[in-house]
Amino acid sequence: MDSIRQEKVQRFEEFVDRHLKSDLVHAIVERAKSLKNKKKVFSDLRKNIENLEKNSVTGLRPLVNIGSEVYIQADVPDTRRIFVDIRLGFHVEFTWSEALNYIIARVEKLARFVKGYRNYSNFQERDLTKREFSNFV
Repeated sequence: MDSIRQEKVQRFEEFVDRHLKSDLVHAIVERAKSLKNKKKVFSDLRKNIENLEKNSVTGLRPLVNIGSEVYIQADVPDTRRIFVDIRLGFHVEFTWSEALNYIIARVEKLARFVKGYRNYSNFQERDLTKREFSNFV
């Protein structure tokens, strides 16, 4: 009976080592890159809002990409309120100060997620093959 259980444990450990661990590490790395990119987007938005406040900009005429690298000149007559993508396709209209408060909260949350992924990555580097899997068989 013990030899059958040991064989099952061995096969399970081999499956985990060959397939699941590498897939998990790859997914963690991709997610960390995505979180880092989101953090950069919020950081850029924060800098832009701070520049608008510092220079007292009330109107803009930016070039907007409408697809396939085709740009048109847009007219933004009032920049005191901006729309911020809050995920899932929803946008909220904020004043500059409200947007800055939201951005600060989102960047802090993203930093916690990145820290969590780092901790999990460090956990993955330990040798998990020494664990007892006999209670799962």
